[in-house]
Amino acid sequence: MSRFLDYLNDRILLVDGAMGTRVQALDLSIEKDYLGQENCTDILTKSRPDLVREIHMGYFEAGADAVETNTFGASIVTLGEFDLSDETFELNKRSVELAREAAEEFSADGRERFVLGSIGPGTKLPSLGHIDYQPLEDSFALQCDGLVAGGADAFLIETCQDPLQVKAAVNGAKRARAQAGVDIPIIVQVTVETTGALLVGTDIAAAATIVNALDVPVIGLNCATGPQEMSEHIKWLSENWPGMISVLPNAGLPELVDGAPHYPLRPDELAHWHSRFIEEDGVNMIGGCCGTDIPHIQALDAMLRERAGGEHVRPNPVRRKSYWVPSVASLYAQVPYVQENAFLDIGERCNANGSKKFRQFQEAGDWDACVEMGREQVTDGAHTLDICTAFVGRDEIADMTEVVSRMRGGVTVPLVFDSTELNVLETALGLYGGKPIINSINFEDGEEPAAKRLELARRFGAGMIALTIDEKGMAKDTESKVALARRLFEFACTKHGLPPSDLLFDPLTFTIC
Repeated sequence: MSRFLDYLNDRILLVDGAMGTRVQALDLSIEKDYLGQENCTDILTKSRPDLVREIHMGYFEAGADAVETNTFGASIVTLGEFDLSDETFELNKRSVELAREAAEEFSADGRERFVLGSIGPGTKLPSLGHIDYQPLEDSFALQCDGLVAGGADAFLIETCQDPLQVKAAVNGAKRARAQAGVDIPIIVQVTVETTGALLVGTDIAAAATIVNALDVPVIGLNCATGPQEMSEHIKWLSENWPGMISVLPNAGLPELVDGAPHYPLRPDELAHWHSRFIEEDGVNMIGGCCGTDIPHIQALDAMLRERAGGEHVRPNPVRRKSYWVPSVASLYAQVPYVQENAFLDIGERCNANGSKKFRQFQEAGDWDACVEMGREQVTDGAHTLDICTAFVGRDEIADMTEVVSRMRGGVTVPLVFDSTELNVLETALGLYGGKPIINSINFEDGEEPAAKRLELARRFGAGMIALTIDEKGMAKDTESKVALARRLFEFACTKHGLPPSDLLFDPLTFTIC
């Protein structure tokens, strides 16, 4: 475990307040301070390092244990909107250095202080078709390269509105830390709107299921609402999430006062809510988002000192009991593997190999009819939908793209991607924000093809179906099927790290009657 996670496990961590709304409140020159790039807060790292450092120092002086870098919009994709793509690496690296310089100003008291590399969602959501997956992952990877080079203690992927964007950011962060040979933890904070879901419709259970499949140790909420509106979702995480929890609310819901947004939550009110989150929900990391300022962090620091008492300035987290239910998820909702009073029903009719009707729709390019076939199966009780577009004479990748890009938002249950071709599976996974199932692995052609599929499952966060077939063919009796299942388990779970709960065995048997 990293130094940062060790601290988070042992003490409540206080993060800073807002950067963006603080900057917006200042009277800055578009030409001089923003270098002609209006609303590009990230460029202040280059043009006004003194201002960025001063904001960090203000939060440390107020009592914060950690500050976020001025890099919320500093990915290639977002900076490209200001013709600043070439600045990506250096802006991220320098932003970490500025935050570290501020932290060192307060090192005399011996307290640990951290720098969190802020990674915002950008302006393009892949689940809505704004951008393809791979360019987005590449964009986040370069941003994280800069954060690593500057010496960030953790990646804070925040204000997440689309689970597919989360996957791109997490995988970009993993690439950066692997390339540098460092173990920097990843935090994911989702933004739940007043509707009770992320912008694309994902509820907290589905979001947690997807994030958990990516091996992220800390999940939390930030932005959009105040602590009161977050409380129900934090309670769900407290009772279910197996890792650590963060919560960085806005200072209430914004109100329009004299033509400008005003955040009404007082510092003492924010401290009251955070005290509740600590006591009742066992959160590990607190702070503020939009509208929170120096007085809010001072109030949180005072509350934590009072709770800690004695010689420590930070209390221990309240240990909680959670019960994680192994599941898959659509873009909208969680679906447990184990159903009450039923088996997990995989609808098989959206399969070109098994359904003449689906194949006819596919040939005609009637993609809406393909989606309607999926909806009909959901109405009939299917918990997941198997999707296979393999059909002689057609482009399987193109057809899979057409179907998945519509199914992901058109049906409410998770998808099962069914193909013998690795590139088809990778295409489907790169289109899907939910937690799907891959169909399937076996050892018919040895272990290498299975290993490549398992790499995809780990990268994109997917379950896996395993068929009892090896180099000799299909196992035909009970003893050989069980032995092969054990081999598949050892290979998938022990060697390649797939969680045992995400491995589904298909013993390839048929009913007698």
